[in-house]
Amino acid sequence: MPLLKTGFREDQIPALPESPKKRDRLGEDLQPVGDYAGIEPYYRLCEDLGAVQHQDQTDPDGFESGEWWWDQHQIRFLSGKVFIGLSALLLLMPYVWGSVVLAGGAVLFYYYVYQLVVDSPDFIFFLVMLSAVFAWMPVSLYILIKTMPWVMGGFALILRPFDKLLGKLLDRSLESGESAFSRETGEVSFALPAGKKLTAPFEEFDAYVERVVQQGGIFYRLIFVHRYTAKQFTHTSLSRIEPSKEEVLALWDMLQRYMDVSHPLPDMPRLEPFRHLDPVTAEHDQKTGRNPRFWRDLDLEAWKQGEGAEWLKRQVEYPWNRRVCRLTPQLGKVSTQGYRELRPQDAYPV
Repeated sequence: MPLLKTGFREDQIPALPESPKKRDRLGEDLQPVGDYAGIEPYYRLCEDLGAVQHQDQTDPDGFESGEWWWDQHQIRFLSGKVFIGLSALLLLMPYVWGSVVLAGGAVLFYYYVYQLVVDSPDFIFFLVMLSAVFAWMPVSLYILIKTMPWVMGGFALILRPFDKLLGKLLDRSLESGESAFSRETGEVSFALPAGKKLTAPFEEFDAYVERVVQQGGIFYRLIFVHRYTAKQFTHTSLSRIEPSKEEVLALWDMLQRYMDVSHPLPDMPRLEPFRHLDPVTAEHDQKTGRNPRFWRDLDLEAWKQGEGAEWLKRQVEYPWNRRVCRLTPQLGKVSTQGYRELRPQDAYPV
């Protein structure tokens, strides 16, 4: 009989096959599952609060429109690069036209000046050509200022007949690139190339904190690897590159608690409008007397100086290295073939 998913629970992790490959990865820290710190990612929380308060003030009904990507059912996000249609060229046009004027115009200007002084003595030739380079800069800026409105207007006019087509391309692109953590089903869906998706139970994905070496130091990012297909998901809009490892650890902690239907929703601003719709969360909030509009009515700057500072301190000082993984002991308790028989027929090949 196919395995029916009714949500993830840290105390009910099923028997799983052993991983075909070693789970240790160079430069990446494998994260434990099922041992929660109860800590929200501080910096993401502060950034998201602005978006939530703006939505609440301008269009509070927008939370129920289906276009809000976080709710009591799932957290949606984009995986990989998303093609956003030809209308994106409107954003690039100033740079394209600027390059044409600066580079292309400079070549023409240089060529005509060269023709005038090519037979001059060397020192005169050098001075004239050097002066031509510096003279072109203010001329090109003047041309850009005068022509940019006309160029942008003309390009927008050309694209106008294709508005509906571009809109459809954008919608299709967002849909194909959409991934999700589903609290309702206990599954995670990652977008793949060619419009395909990999959907599997949450406990089949290993989470790693990846070290990203960039100019200026070492940064961190949360990545996901599907244990049985070895597919890796690094570039997602959900997990950004962070200067603080603790911020990434708190993000993973938050995602686990979101997926665990035996726990209330994480206390994140994006989820606040939906807390009363999740039975476990509603019961928790009623018992604790939580203000249902805590985040939406919050003075962020004042909070940062008081309670917020304590939140950040707790995130930094928490003994993250003492967490115990409740998933690892379940690996190898069932054969690959036996586990495959529990999965739906149309599931990925294990």
